[in-house]
Amino acid sequence: MSEASQTGQGVRDLYLVVVKLVDVATRAGFVLTATFGLAIGQAGQFGLIATLVGLFAFAFNFERHIDIQRRSAGEDHAVFDRYVVQALKFFAFNWTFMVPLFVVAVALWAQPGWMILGLAVIVVVAEHLSNQAYQYALINHRYYPMLVVVAAKNSLLAAVVLYRALFARDGFDLTFVMQLWAVGAVLCTIGLAIMFARLNASAARTEPFRFGVDIIGQHKASLTHFLIGLIAILILQFDRLAVGGLMTFEETGLYFRHTLLVAFAYQAFNIASFNRITPAIFTEAKTQDIPHLRRRVLREYLKTVVGVPLLLFAAWGVDALTHGVWSERFHLSLVLMGLLLLGFVVRAAADFHALILNARHDERHILTAQGAAFVVGAALLVLLTWRFGVYGAACATIATSALYLVLVSRAVRRLEP
Repeated sequence: MSEASQTGQGVRDLYLVVVKLVDVATRAGFVLTATFGLAIGQAGQFGLIATLVGLFAFAFNFERHIDIQRRSAGEDHAVFDRYVVQALKFFAFNWTFMVPLFVVAVALWAQPGWMILGLAVIVVVAEHLSNQAYQYALINHRYYPMLVVVAAKNSLLAAVVLYRALFARDGFDLTFVMQLWAVGAVLCTIGLAIMFARLNASAARTEPFRFGVDIIGQHKASLTHFLIGLIAILILQFDRLAVGGLMTFEETGLYFRHTLLVAFAYQAFNIASFNRITPAIFTEAKTQDIPHLRRRVLREYLKTVVGVPLLLFAAWGVDALTHGVWSERFHLSLVLMGLLLLGFVVRAAADFHALILNARHDERHILTAQGAAFVVGAALLVLLTWRFGVYGAACATIATSALYLVLVSRAVRRLEP
């Protein structure tokens, strides 16, 4: 690769990271402002809806982009665009069967009215398509401009909800937040559709559509990665569903106000650290031994750990400066935040070990470790949440992440000569 090509790729990578960080930050701003601005009970309902939107948007995708990336590697743009078109048919099939399940899940956990249920359906489909813009941009740079549309949508949502929460609180309730989210989602989807129609250069199919190949075949090709991703997400978010199912909306809102802060810190970690180092680890795994890879990820992990006490200290400082008014007004607990941050630190360590296993094509041990951690952790989570409330839920997340760390670190050690 020439120096000019390397420079161009470096600029594109920086663009991708910056735009995605803006996207994540503004989406975090929207969700956090809504969660902290709504009445505590409605904050619990909104948090549950947002969690289910994230889970089902992932389920709709079925980790299809991983197989697309493998199949389109080294091919021209027309081939990649054809895979995207095929994926849209695949997604439509998934929507048909999964949207009713989403409606049932939202009705059971969040118990909203019919209008909010309808708005949630619009949001979950649109959020799924927005997520795909990022996944495809990682594979093909022609999709980069789509990220700007998604980031602009989230920036606008964050700005509007912040203004209403601070300066125009009349009518600021769950219905308004969901209406705003749905309008932004629809406008964003229209923008993405127009952009895709303009850039699409899909190669003509050489074979007719066959359900067994184009739908069932895509499910089979992506099943392993989907299961790995699904278990990983459930490990991270099952605590919210358990709290929502076992406790009142007010207690759920209290838990969400804490866990969302940590969740967005985890997203920032993935973008700024984990996703950034992944290509390098995959490359080095072909020539370097396991001890080298462990030292490499340890250096990156230490950079992540440094920020955690700083974040907790900042929260303590704000609370001290306001003489406790800040924590009392927003129902915040530094102890609960500290427990959740500890769980994040342990989980990050496990993710870095899993990265080494992925680089060595040892996904089987990751799936086994995640499955065991989820089964044990889910039982512990329900028990501790029922017995000790939100603090029990936080302790259960630490135990689950610790078990996952023990299992994947043992698997990594077995790879050492």
